[in-house]
Amino acid sequence: MFDHRFTPIFNDCVQRYHSRPEVLAALSQTLTELAVKPFGNPRLQTHAVRKAQPDTFTSYVTNQGHRLIWRRVGNVIVLLLFGEHDAVYRRAERLRLEIDDTQNVLRVIDEDPETGRDVPYAKRRAEEGRLFMAWNDGELTAFGFAPHEIRVLRQLNEDADLTSLDRHMRQEAWQMAMNLAMYAEPNGEPTSPAVEEEPALGVEPSVPEDRRLAAALSTPRTSPEFVPVPADRLADWLARPIEDWMVYLDPAQQDLVDRSYNGPARIRGGAGTGKTVVALHRARALARLGKRVLVTTYVRNLPEVYQQIFARFAPVERDSVEFANVHRWASRFLHRHGVPVRIDPREADKGWRAAHSRVVTMNSALKKAGLSSAYLREEVDWVVRGRALPDLESYLALERNGRGTRLSSDLRRDVWRLATEYATELRNRGVADFTDVLMRAHEVVKNVPSEYDAVIVDEAQDLTDAALRLLYALVGDRPNGLLLVGDGQQTIYPGGFNLASLGVQVRGRSHVLTHNYRNTRQVYEIAQAVVGGHPFDDGGDRPEPGLRAVEVSRTGVPPVICATTSQEDHDLALAAAIESAIEDGTGIGDLAVLVPTHALAKQYTELIDALGLPAQRLEDYEGSPTPLVKVGTYQRAKGLEFKRVFLPRLDVDGLSERPARGEDPDTHAERIALVRRQLFVAMTRARDGLWLGWIGEPSSLLPPTLTCLSAQPAPAR
Repeated sequence: MFDHRFTPIFNDCVQRYHSRPEVLAALSQTLTELAVKPFGNPRLQTHAVRKAQPDTFTSYVTNQGHRLIWRRVGNVIVLLLFGEHDAVYRRAERLRLEIDDTQNVLRVIDEDPETGRDVPYAKRRAEEGRLFMAWNDGELTAFGFAPHEIRVLRQLNEDADLTSLDRHMRQEAWQMAMNLAMYAEPNGEPTSPAVEEEPALGVEPSVPEDRRLAAALSTPRTSPEFVPVPADRLADWLARPIEDWMVYLDPAQQDLVDRSYNGPARIRGGAGTGKTVVALHRARALARLGKRVLVTTYVRNLPEVYQQIFARFAPVERDSVEFANVHRWASRFLHRHGVPVRIDPREADKGWRAAHSRVVTMNSALKKAGLSSAYLREEVDWVVRGRALPDLESYLALERNGRGTRLSSDLRRDVWRLATEYATELRNRGVADFTDVLMRAHEVVKNVPSEYDAVIVDEAQDLTDAALRLLYALVGDRPNGLLLVGDGQQTIYPGGFNLASLGVQVRGRSHVLTHNYRNTRQVYEIAQAVVGGHPFDDGGDRPEPGLRAVEVSRTGVPPVICATTSQEDHDLALAAAIESAIEDGTGIGDLAVLVPTHALAKQYTELIDALGLPAQRLEDYEGSPTPLVKVGTYQRAKGLEFKRVFLPRLDVDGLSERPARGEDPDTHAERIALVRRQLFVAMTRARDGLWLGWIGEPSSLLPPTLTCLSAQPAPAR
């Protein structure tokens, strides 16, 4: 029996096929065969790969030309590449395994397509745009992209970056890129094999063993990129969800999955109470009844994660359920119905600055009120435009749920003028922002036949009125049509909504979950202490109390507290805590470092990489198990869970707690309230353990009982 090691590049290859369960099923069967009999197996047709590193082989996966590239190191099979015939062969010529003597770790080395130099694959992946990392330059060239177009695609991170290029690229190239980004295929037609293959090997070839390489691979701590998976557990590894408990449905919740509703319904509950689990199981139940289901949310990366989970526990129903971020879905919807929308965030920013300079002059009331450009844009995006207000009178009468800064009638009139000027700028520039996309999609939805029988909205509290109005229009009040799942205490964006004002009635069809399945009592009590004294808006007629009746049955270790006086001691303590968690048996991929800003996320990604541990930014995480420490912002961690969570820089400076220049008390209080909820979300991502660290003065958002405890000294190194 051969054991397997999964590499980051192999996981990236597999991600391309998350929407093609038949291909992944074939891959699973191939891997099982490979563990038992890699050579002389007619089901695999294993043969050597020309021009690749010695002892590199390929095996058949499907009869449509999919191939698996792997390297034999002693009794271990290192999985390198998976994909279409020609592309993986060409890519294999550039890859090799190499020991990095500077850090004593084994790396997958790749050739930089720009310079031709050899670099660690993980490093190249971190430096390039994420949107097209699934394809190498050879594949993109084969699709028909010109070199200068490939250089542009390599810089893109999000769909919006690509859509903004519709007038700057060849139309054929832009459409092909859109097809790749949306459907993982340039034109829907499979490529035909063109690379000549070696004859299949009847017996295992005799190749001198690289003992140094084998020794490095046999020590997982020195080669954390290579995840060991015993051959007899391989099938279970592929079939199980990210975490078994993420799809565990308590029998007490089964009624919510099966219940029939005669109109829109709502499920609320505190962090860790299984809201998303109920939503996913209900999607499967509806799909089994032949219903067409859309599962959507505001957070960009969550649908991909949910799709991976769903495909594992409900593979039969996978094709009946669509997962998409609400803005991406709206863009696709308009594209399908021939409605041209040009999304260009950079041009929209220019339009905002132009409108702001005309309205907010030195003598304007908005300027004198100390309202920053960032705050005013949030007001326009999330309140004026986000709630699709039809006229000034509606804005003057609005209660502005979720916004703490008071605005007089005169200030609101100026804000309305600013919003009007901004909308004019967008029209004159021929661009749209994401709220425009939602509103235009809403107009089209009202005039076309419905595409769905049910819409399930997760993390509903983060949507704007415009988004909810669109999703409600898809199914209306039909039985079992709209299900809203969320928790206002976990709102991490400005704004808010009121269901009654949208015409969404859930009276008699609303449920509150009160059992926390995720956190230990020690973790949840600390998190609850952060928000317990602060009421929150949950889309109803009155605020909800911050202290909630939640039952927590699991117990664990108390959070680890680390107060230091210097950045160096703080980061040394964090590094030691991460290494200790790994030594205690927690998988590297089950650890997460969460921070309040993108700048800190970059800083701690580099710190973890310097430890010899591979890190993965949360914006790259798509729900498949990876041997990488997750690093990201509180916002990006929304809806995710990890065994152990590390929260560095919980100090006044790290959380930007002091008032900014010109920030009035009300605006500052509103911003801090938002940070408080984001911190609560970050803390409750931890299933088993929580590490809290700060430099100097701890944040006032932390409970006094926590900051008064004895600080853990920074370990010597």
